[in-house]
Amino acid sequence: MKIEEIRRTHEKRLLRIANVVGVMIGYKVTAGEKTDKLSIICLVEKKVKEKDLKKQDIIPAEIDEELIDVIQVGKLRAFQIDKKTRHRPCPMGTSGGHYLITAGTNGELLRDKRTGKTCIGTNNHVGANSNNAQIGDPYLQPAAYDGGTVQNDTIGHLLRFIPISFGLDQSECAAARFWSGIYNIPARAFGRMTRLQPVVAYPEYNLVDAAMIEVAESDVSSNIVELGVPRGVRQPQLDMLVQKSGRTSCHTIDGVITGIDATLGPIDYGGRYAYFRDQIVISKEGFSAGGDSGSLILDNEGYAVGKLFAGSEEQNITIANSVQTYLDMLDAELITE
Repeated sequence: MKIEEIRRTHEKRLLRIANVVGVMIGYKVTAGEKTDKLSIICLVEKKVKEKDLKKQDIIPAEIDEELIDVIQVGKLRAFQIDKKTRHRPCPMGTSGGHYLITAGTNGELLRDKRTGKTCIGTNNHVGANSNNAQIGDPYLQPAAYDGGTVQNDTIGHLLRFIPISFGLDQSECAAARFWSGIYNIPARAFGRMTRLQPVVAYPEYNLVDAAMIEVAESDVSSNIVELGVPRGVRQPQLDMLVQKSGRTSCHTIDGVITGIDATLGPIDYGGRYAYFRDQIVISKEGFSAGGDSGSLILDNEGYAVGKLFAGSEEQNITIANSVQTYLDMLDAELITE
């Protein structure tokens, strides 16, 4: 009888033995050295001395003249990953952020077309602190809210971001600055504390909320937790089913694209407001949550279609940039290997 047939014949009995968690065929190991002799191998949680076992729980030395080997492996469990802790190399879909923000998501790996550098792709408000960062600022993994520190958890540095145009930001219009200065002269003369300040009432529409973080290739993985490596880029389509893997709500599926080319605003950035056009709207309650910003959105075949950056207060819609626009404006390409 061949060894494969012997294993199949006896594996149910072997698996009923206490402490046995697996039966397989492999090369016998003697004194720590692999031999060229095939044997039936029992995987056990823990090796126990024979005198401490019940008779029925003693693994035989051989069955049908085939040797049996025993390997201690511990408990078997499905591998899981804590997205809010430190990882090196770090997969995507995990916690990250500029050192002065709370937390966001490391979306995907990008290749900078200008320099060939490897980068983490995320949002401006995650990687560049909503325009308030300097190129070269530290980027943490995990993010500060999840315990990351500049001293111990800096995984990379801000390489590039697309500025967000906010409403009520200070205006650079020369005429507006001139006339507000004129009208402020009487206020100063009379000792008043109030001043006129020119602001942008309705800013230009934004297309993306985007930033990229330069990292060492050895510190990152292109694998997105629960999704794998993205296969490429596709145009979003109405009724397309999509999924994402984010820091907070983890892997969510069956989001439905219910809007494309959407014009939206004002979108609240903690008291500053921005307007966007050419956006994707995904409808599904609980598809995203705070801290998922930066997640890459993929279709069910693993192709990237959008870049998550916002959602509604009711948590029933998620808003994303077109991924191709996001890549074009960053001058980057998606790493798909």
